[in-house]
Amino acid sequence: MARKNCTNIGGQAVLEGVMMRGKTAEATAVRDPYGKIQVESKRLPSDKGIAYKIPVVRGVLSFVNSLIGGSEIIMRSGEVYGEEVDSEPTKFDLWLKKHLKIDSMKLATYIGLVLGLALAIGLFIILPTVIKNFVFGLIDMSPLGVWASFVENLALGIVRMLIFAGYLVAVSQMKEIKRLFAYHGAEHKTIACYEAGEELTPENVKKHSRLHDRCGTNFMFIVMMVSILFFAIFFSLIEALSGWKPEKQIYEILIRLASLPLIAGLSYEALKLLAKFDNVLVKVLKAPGRAMQLITTREPDESMIEVAIAAFNTVLELEADPEKETTKFRTSVTIKKILADMQAINPDKTYENEEIIMSVMGYKKRSALKPERPIYKDIAEKMTDICRKRVETNEPLQYLLGKAPFYGLDFKVNGSVLIPRFDTEILVERAIKEIGEREVRVLDLCTGSGAIAITLKKNCKNATVVASDISTDALLVARENALSNLVSVEFIESDLFENLTGTFDYILSNPPYIPSAVVDTLDKEVKDYEPRLALDGGADGMDIYKRIAAKYLEFLSPNGTLMMELGVDQAEAIKELFGEVEFVRDYNDPPIERVAIIRKGE
Repeated sequence: MARKNCTNIGGQAVLEGVMMRGKTAEATAVRDPYGKIQVESKRLPSDKGIAYKIPVVRGVLSFVNSLIGGSEIIMRSGEVYGEEVDSEPTKFDLWLKKHLKIDSMKLATYIGLVLGLALAIGLFIILPTVIKNFVFGLIDMSPLGVWASFVENLALGIVRMLIFAGYLVAVSQMKEIKRLFAYHGAEHKTIACYEAGEELTPENVKKHSRLHDRCGTNFMFIVMMVSILFFAIFFSLIEALSGWKPEKQIYEILIRLASLPLIAGLSYEALKLLAKFDNVLVKVLKAPGRAMQLITTREPDESMIEVAIAAFNTVLELEADPEKETTKFRTSVTIKKILADMQAINPDKTYENEEIIMSVMGYKKRSALKPERPIYKDIAEKMTDICRKRVETNEPLQYLLGKAPFYGLDFKVNGSVLIPRFDTEILVERAIKEIGEREVRVLDLCTGSGAIAITLKKNCKNATVVASDISTDALLVARENALSNLVSVEFIESDLFENLTGTFDYILSNPPYIPSAVVDTLDKEVKDYEPRLALDGGADGMDIYKRIAAKYLEFLSPNGTLMMELGVDQAEAIKELFGEVEFVRDYNDPPIERVAIIRKGE
């Protein structure tokens, strides 16, 4: 197919993605663990320096930069996909950064690159040389004279190609490599689709070949062919002119290693030269590389093609618009890693640390905390910040999270309202059981966050619910909670019954009932953060109960019911105030009278 668009954009496959690089911009697109395509982009320097204009030298520099840059991109893509887990910097990491100005992750990249090169040298230089010398050590090559070196090096090249092909076939059987090769195919097909002048859509890209002339696999074969010719000629000339031949294998290997930069530079120039022509000879020279692409590429699925298109389009946009902003990946870490970080900050509080993750992520069940489940790193940092603040300030976790669970619902909480407690659920549970589907009018005195009123309305849909509180700020929170929980509750600012009218079939209340002297002995997270107005019940804790006892009968309908939460050892005092009282015990060990129920007769 004839090219309608010419482009110098090329790329490489990375972990669950594709990198595309143009003349002035580079973009890497990766599908993250949430199924979203993320793109990280950057601009490339327009002037790389005079060294990049010198033939052969520019090839060496490009080769080295490609190795380093490619390794860094693969590691970076792994961070997005959750393969790379960051950890707290060790003392060695900090020492490297302070004294040598070296980032430990970059150092790891370079070490990995060196190890990879060592493997490549062992497989494709040392091993073929050893095999060649062993085989030809058994054969008398003297009749060939100076051509012996040429034949030996030609044979070496063939052995090297066979080892390379065998290596590719072997690694292509790995599941992860299969996916990598499929993304490689997506990269080629996307470029081919653009060059054909077609719109970049998955449907159009699918139709194109996954084999491409500018593939790195082609370059590897060019390197091998250049290497074969170079060493065949080099060793033949040396022997012909001086009579010297490396008798020891180590000398030959060292010469080959020392010549690697030169081979890379010459191969680069050969590739650029071949790119200028499209005749039969060039096609023949490119044929082995294209054939090897049948191994290094696979047919991609639509999701992979979408990733390649995203990377390619980003490069096009950046090169077309110098003002367009570049982007960064939103990387992930695992829940296991987050919990480990939080445990280091807040030891022995696993349950609390898990609550932070569940709250921030909106998980309803603890089973959602799968160790390998990924979470975006910026969200993870928010979790560890909450954990750290919790330890440093003793501020209640619910205030730090901005919400608290109550009876299966979530309620916004802040320093203006009391945090809903499990004890209060006993009061609500009893009221819901009695009211059911009846059409009744209910009042919630001292509503605070609105937890009692909203939960009741949510479960007793035919009830008309009114809620009052003396605090303007508390009522603002309560109204927000009613909206977020999709219920209709009438909120009135009132000091108990002061601004209320009419009568109610049920009056519920969780009033302040802690004696003033006791409030000052409570845990810091309670006394220093929760509103004293919602805690302090006066000298004996009974002030609000006394005020309710004085007025409740005026606002309670005939056969109406008053239900109130009470504290430890307050049952007898409640009896003295209200007369006949039914008590509901809580689930403590031993249990205490937690709810007082007072019935009004006809």
